[in-house]
Amino acid sequence: MKVSVVDLGFNSVKMVNYDIKRDGTFKAYRQEGVKVKLGEGLGRGGYLSGEPVQRTIEALKLFRDIINFDSIRHVLPVATSAVRDAANRDSFLKQIREETGFQFKVLSGQEEGFYSYVGALASTCVPTSLFFDLGGGSLELVYTENYNVKKVESYPLGALRLSKTYSDNDSSFSKKAYGKMEERILDTLPDRKELGTSVDTTLVGVGGTLRAIARYEQELAGYELDKIHNYRMSYSSVSAIASELSKTDRGDLDKIKAIGSNRVDTIVAGSAVISLLMQKLDFDKVIVSARGLREGILSVFLRDPKAFYNNNNNSMTAERAKVYVTFACQQQGLLPQYAFSLVKPLVSAGLLREKERAILGHALKQIVVLPTVTNLSNLFHLIMDEDNAFLTHREQLILALAIVHTKKEKTVDWLFSRYGSILEPQNKKSIEKISACIALSEILERTKAMARLSISGNNNKKVAIKILQGKQQAAVPATLLASALRNFERAFDVTASCQIVVASTNGSAATKRQEVVRVIV
Repeated sequence: MKVSVVDLGFNSVKMVNYDIKRDGTFKAYRQEGVKVKLGEGLGRGGYLSGEPVQRTIEALKLFRDIINFDSIRHVLPVATSAVRDAANRDSFLKQIREETGFQFKVLSGQEEGFYSYVGALASTCVPTSLFFDLGGGSLELVYTENYNVKKVESYPLGALRLSKTYSDNDSSFSKKAYGKMEERILDTLPDRKELGTSVDTTLVGVGGTLRAIARYEQELAGYELDKIHNYRMSYSSVSAIASELSKTDRGDLDKIKAIGSNRVDTIVAGSAVISLLMQKLDFDKVIVSARGLREGILSVFLRDPKAFYNNNNNSMTAERAKVYVTFACQQQGLLPQYAFSLVKPLVSAGLLREKERAILGHALKQIVVLPTVTNLSNLFHLIMDEDNAFLTHREQLILALAIVHTKKEKTVDWLFSRYGSILEPQNKKSIEKISACIALSEILERTKAMARLSISGNNNKKVAIKILQGKQQAAVPATLLASALRNFERAFDVTASCQIVVASTNGSAATKRQEVVRVIV
């Protein structure tokens, strides 16, 4: 199934077409965006008119043709702050419907915050968070504790709105104007007491400005990964970039690859909002989400189409938002049944750390859906292209390298050195451990065999493994098992032995007999 989400904002209109898999997961396969600046003029008269409206209609006609050409039946058009604030909203929507065929759902500020929160937090899974969505016309804040939404607020602090109010005609800021804009932002933003945030709150954000300054930081640092989702930025870095951009003229801003002409009008004001938000609320880092409003709209539609088509602007509630996010996050790093029998004793004995166990769980889940690829470099990039809701970039690198390690160790050595600025030296041992567990877990899962571990000796240096399988199940491949055990010994620095025990049924009584097959490494 294919679904298209059309997002009409203050600054731009965007269309993202998604391919929906049978399990309900989705992936964008086409994205289009046009900077129509629909919100221009709202500050003066409150009406949408003239060139911005015509630009919007032309962009929507293009999107309509693409959607029809792709034979997409389900189209989800939403409009946010510009249309929401317009005095002539109804006549504008009627004109759009008559000329383009799109029937937009206008989101309230609260509903926009809810949908954005669902899209972002379902793909980052941070239970206690202050989430923000910075757009062209408004800033939405959603505060949650253990996925319970406590507060949703919308503020007129959009990047284009502020830029049009305080910048000169060429989108540059005088020192005085920039200072006034900072005062306005700080006066408008709430403090921690107003939001009621707890000390363990994590800041998570979405929006074009945040992605742009994250890419700029990566560009300055020579960051090896071409990946934004789940990227972490410190306050000191965000503040330094905001200060630098405020002093850079338009021509030089346009030359910065991470910013470019599409964001040159909004990057200064937008980066000031993010920096001052972190300053006023005392956050030392922010997590960047590549998913937000559009993914939230799609997620809600896929689980409950009636909730999306409900004409009541408050149809998305705090309770529903929690359901959508916790549903997406509840499978965090769960291990398959037979792999669990192997891994739990290793964690209990301290041979495998809890974070390594979690990475292993995600690796085993991802292996199932990976295509058959002989080129290991391609395999690595396929894994890294996926957005993982639970893992940092470093942890996802460990996952990818552990999977590659099961196939060829030398390739891992080369990739490890290439991404050395992100990885730590001790991560190599984690990769080896996770790789060894992947190999053994795959054998257990395919043969439906349970593992029983006995761990003994000084510093748990001896591991005796008994593999129990049913008589009717596929035989455990002894030679392959022996190879996996040798890797297990090397990775965990232990001496390992293994017995294969087959359960047989004799009449009504089930008895176990020990096979002659014995693998000792």
